Amino acid sequence: MCGRFILGDSNWATYHDALSILQGVLGNVSHNIKPTQSVSMAYMHNDILRADAARWWFVPHWHRGPAADWKATTFNTKIETAHEKPSFRTAWERGRCIIPASGYYEWTGAKGQKTPWFISPQTNLPVFFFAGLYAPLAEGGMSCSILTRPALPELEHLHPRMPVMLSGDELMPWLRHGATDDDVRNHFGLSWSGQMNMHPVRPFGIRDDDPSLIEQDGFVF
Repeated sequence: MCGRFILGDSNWATYHDALSILQGVLGNVSHNIKPTQSVSMAYMHNDILRADAARWWFVPHWHRGPAADWKATTFNTKIETAHEKPSFRTAWERGRCIIPASGYYEWTGAKGQKTPWFISPQTNLPVFFFAGLYAPLAEGGMSCSILTRPALPELEHLHPRMPVMLSGDELMPWLRHGATDDDVRNHFGLSWSGQMNMHPVRPFGIRDDDPSLIEQDGFVF
């Protein structure tokens, strides 16, 4: 999964009444959210759903230096192996979160001529949620990572992997450990099969950020 996603400015907390706590959290609302930026997330603490903002580039809890000193590429991690990786295994047990999004990008083509694609699930709701992991930062605040899995068949031509996009009935089982680890690794995020939208968009720069970024590009295949 390439490292960009979007969160539109609709009233996305209506997705689930229990998640209205997310309104007002200071994560980015943007059409070009990038790693190391602040994003919104929700997590369970003492059996209460809470919300916070987190730096989108995971830093394990045992790293004592500044977040910027952590050089490993950890804004994403594989759902198949996160439970056994030293950086993520504690978060797998005690740091699960969900991260709201309205869609994400992948790029295809040769270097220097890549075409961005906007990808989103077919839903009338304003957002969906990525499965994520979070950890506290030594300097205060949180960091997080988005879990990925092998791509659905209709997305394989764009990228061999995709973010884990939870269905509504997977949100609380993910947060509360209400499903076995094997069930999570093998099944969570697959319910969108056959229900994905995707289209090419115009190339854009790192600082670009407006709704035109997700408009379908007019070139002919």
